[in-house]
Amino acid sequence: MIKRRVSPPLFLLLIGLGIAGSAPAGEFPDQQPQQVPYMHEMQQIIDRSLQDDYAYRLLGELCDSVGARLAGSPAMERAVAWAQQSMLAAGFDSVWTEPVTVPRWVRGREWARCTAPVPFDLTMIGIGLSDGTGAKGIEAEVLAVRDFDELEARAAEAAGKIVLFAPPWQGYGKTVRYRVDGASAAARHGAVACLIRSVTGNSLATPHTGMMRYADDAPRIPIAAVSVEDAGRLHRLCEGGATVRVQLMMEAENRGEVTDHNVLGEIRGREEADQIVILGGHLDSWDTGTGAHDDGAGCVITMAAVRLLKELDLVPRRTLRVVLFTAEEQGGYGGRAYLEAHRDELERHVAALESDSGGGPPRGFSVHADSTVIARIAGHATILDGIGDLDAGEVSAGGSGVDIGPIVKEGVPGIGHRTNTEDYFDYHHSPADTYDKINPEHIAQNVAAVAALIYAIAEDPVSLRELAPAEPPTEGTR
Repeated sequence: MIKRRVSPPLFLLLIGLGIAGSAPAGEFPDQQPQQVPYMHEMQQIIDRSLQDDYAYRLLGELCDSVGARLAGSPAMERAVAWAQQSMLAAGFDSVWTEPVTVPRWVRGREWARCTAPVPFDLTMIGIGLSDGTGAKGIEAEVLAVRDFDELEARAAEAAGKIVLFAPPWQGYGKTVRYRVDGASAAARHGAVACLIRSVTGNSLATPHTGMMRYADDAPRIPIAAVSVEDAGRLHRLCEGGATVRVQLMMEAENRGEVTDHNVLGEIRGREEADQIVILGGHLDSWDTGTGAHDDGAGCVITMAAVRLLKELDLVPRRTLRVVLFTAEEQGGYGGRAYLEAHRDELERHVAALESDSGGGPPRGFSVHADSTVIARIAGHATILDGIGDLDAGEVSAGGSGVDIGPIVKEGVPGIGHRTNTEDYFDYHHSPADTYDKINPEHIAQNVAAVAALIYAIAEDPVSLRELAPAEPPTEGTR
């Protein structure tokens, strides 16, 4: 049995919701006593979730039986079929797919080796959407720099060389710039290829991939990540005055566009079925590891949340729609396709929740919406405080998610499901993002938090769309 912390007494929950006690006037507008009846159902959801290992077992199927799921690949086709079958088996009222045009990128074989001043193999991985080196590969001297500023200062040295960016880890948001824009920055000064220190704070000789972009004003050169250890060694050799040479071989190809699919499943609302609350994650992953944290966890957490309501015979007032998006890793193609396919019904979307921060312990939700909406959601989430060792009921203003970003920009309140990501970037986009890194207790806790909150939003007599419009989102790079 999975252990849990004791939830707060119901009286304290009602105070948190502004229903009892002396909550500040106007903090939760239009809060009415009729919300009290479904507090019992929310606790029932939490109790059942914390004793259920369905989501953990489902994630094992996805990671081990389906594996890596690169958008546009045959592996992603298997994942789409798996998702449909899993939703049908879970008792969803309806399940379907919707087409999405995505880039078709193929990695092929790849390797890298330092040839001077001392030969050794490099632990590397090509960056997603990079062009290849050609059949003969590339061998050139290395220009090692810490950051973009140092590259600009040494621009005259870059022509004909392989530029290595070896920035210190400053968190994902700052360090990922070298993966995304490094190739074009180096190419503008005549570099023939680009290497980057893997975008992670910790490494056990494990390289990390991810998406890159080619700028229109620079030649297209190949880019790969090397492990933290190898990047450090190459940089130290260069700093010491050695002439460092590297051979790089990448068969990577961009093969145009193909049709992929988002997977959708619903349970119909009992009273206001035309109003929709969506939740989900992205089904695609990179072609290394098995996408356990990114974002298999988010997919099974949201699927399991809806299955649980069905199992408990708790059909909320509004329709719940799970959306498993494709091609988030390549730039959010599934999210934009969903917007276009559902633009006509967008006014009936009450809220959208995305789970894409891994399977660590739950630590609340960030909401991209008007402060009145945030306050309403915070009231619902008070009951979640007893889940896990962190504050699973914390609600704050912030981003929601890459996939739901397009509809949030159009006014749908967006909710980002947050977890403790202390170790997340150790595994992110690497061969180490596998099922053995997942804690079943944490997955169950996340299902409890998401299921209870999404039930409250779908059951609430007051629609979030009636409170205030959402503000346009600002989403980060994946």
